[in-house]
Amino acid sequence: MDMSSIINIQSTMNSVNAQDFAAKSAAATQHFQKLLDAELPAQKQLSQAEIEKIDKTAEEFEAVFISNMLEQMFSGIELEEPFGGGQSEDIYRSMLISKYAENMSAGDGIGIASQLKDSMYKMQLGI
Repeated sequence: MDMSSIINIQSTMNSVNAQDFAAKSAAATQHFQKLLDAELPAQKQLSQAEIEKIDKTAEEFEAVFISNMLEQMFSGIELEEPFGGGQSEDIYRSMLISKYAENMSAGDGIGIASQLKDSMYKMQLGI
């Protein structure tokens, strides 16, 4: 690039008005968006009920997964006879593990639900 080209570019840049640039940029953005909209098929939108159903299903799956994982962890623990063991202990342990799993999956959980939600959204939208 020669020196006259650089000077020409600098003088052009100095003469550009910021408002003109912003207006032209906005117009170009709108034009580009119209072109994209014309080329891309209309995307399906999920209803709020569908989103809630997907969220609930993913969170329930994560809770069941965590519950199964915790059952395996607790299966090796043997309790002493005077204060534990027996059929009632097994029932109580199962309920306790279920509550542990529900609490662990609440909020962000361990990440399974969020990954599953993303996959289910994409599947429903046909992406």
